[in-house]
Amino acid sequence: MPISWSQRSARVARLRAVPNLPHESSDDRGESTARDARHQEVIEASFDRAEAYERLGDFEHALEWLDRAAAVSGGLPAAYRAQRARWARAAALRPRAAGGDRNKPLSGREGGAACQ
Repeated sequence: MPISWSQRSARVARLRAVPNLPHESSDDRGESTARDARHQEVIEASFDRAEAYERLGDFEHALEWLDRAAAVSGGLPAAYRAQRARWARAAALRPRAAGGDRNKPLSGREGGAACQ
């Protein structure tokens, strides 16, 4: 059954209302897939690094890597949010290593002059 001019005009108007999307070639999809895979690897590696530091008892570094994972992934899953809270409590309870600031010269003098 043929369509009328008014129906055809309405169809053309609807088609014109839809924005043109850029054509995505198979190369673009391949690059996008590779980029997504690398992104996921970075996220997983950050979580792995956080867990490794936790096993060593270095909760400060574990928290840093967990925060990096959260920044890259857009947030933390519920299990990692709970883990982060436990690590933060453990880090707060753990005494800091003695020895002061490692950026401070050992001689106590500015300029790094040697002791006589």
